[in-house]
Amino acid sequence: MKKLLILSAVLVAALSENAGAQPGRQPEIVSKADRSTVEFVVRDGKPILMDIYQFKDQTDKRPVFIYSFGGAWAMGSRVDALCNPLYDHLCEKGWVCVAIDYRLGSARGRDGKPLVTPPEGYNPFQYSIDIGVEDIYAATMWLVRHAEEYNIDPSKIVLSGSSAGAINSMNAEYYICSGHRIAKENLPADFNYAGVVPMAGAVYLTGEDDTQLRWDRKPCPMCFFHGSADPTVTFDMERSPSRHGFGPYYISQQLYAMDVPYMLNEYAGGDHCMALLPLKWFWNEIDSFLDRIVLGGLNIKVHSVERSDRPRTDANWLDTVRPGQYEAVNRMRAPGGAPGGRPQGVPQR
Repeated sequence: MKKLLILSAVLVAALSENAGAQPGRQPEIVSKADRSTVEFVVRDGKPILMDIYQFKDQTDKRPVFIYSFGGAWAMGSRVDALCNPLYDHLCEKGWVCVAIDYRLGSARGRDGKPLVTPPEGYNPFQYSIDIGVEDIYAATMWLVRHAEEYNIDPSKIVLSGSSAGAINSMNAEYYICSGHRIAKENLPADFNYAGVVPMAGAVYLTGEDDTQLRWDRKPCPMCFFHGSADPTVTFDMERSPSRHGFGPYYISQQLYAMDVPYMLNEYAGGDHCMALLPLKWFWNEIDSFLDRIVLGGLNIKVHSVERSDRPRTDANWLDTVRPGQYEAVNRMRAPGGAPGGRPQGVPQR
């Protein structure tokens, strides 16, 4: 858990810098799409909000893309300027994009004490995931109830997220397809998502018998983005006395056996940077999944591997893997750009 917090904190810090944020100040959100903020559920007397991005002049029934931010269940917010170009892009293609907040089960106050305390006997790591899943379900049902008002198609709701948000999203789908209590208590029995797009995510379970994933029904199609050397969220499988993790490589083999469409976008040797890179550099892959599989209904199974001739290091973790994009990230790091580390060839001081 400690490594999840440390590395995710680095990612959140980079997001804040990218948005031009200053301590104690929300970044300014610049969006082409119309944005409205609604309260979708109240937990422990506190409202939880989501931002809905859309072009209001679109009158056809539209699919929905729900995004959950990362931050190790300890930090982060739905307000994230790095995501807005992707939201605008999808809205222009006829989607409604929804950025949600959710309860942070690992957050601590200034006194160091947890802000959320799990019930007695509830594994704290699992509790952080589970309350995030509950809030995803609450946001989903709010959208279903308001489908006519927002001209959305409730049968075409896609989950996505980065890091902790990706884990929440993947667990949300697994809970539906394994008959988990949380899914039964929060969703109609016949409901399922139209797709999941996890960016550096996995399914994590903490029960003694949770040594493999058991699907009672076929899951929805999935589009994974993951580094094969991610030290934070497992790419294949993680086993420890306290938890079991099932990453995209493991799950994609199960999807293949069940004849479920998927796209596994692997960054060979990449680490947790894939929690962020798809937001900026992998729109073609996201479009292909949404257009061909989610909306087009094609039964496609793809495992693509991208390799970089420049090895990733702690100093250049935001660097992407494609010719031209590597240089583009360095330009972003110039004054006034989006810092994510120092440019290549610039020595540390």
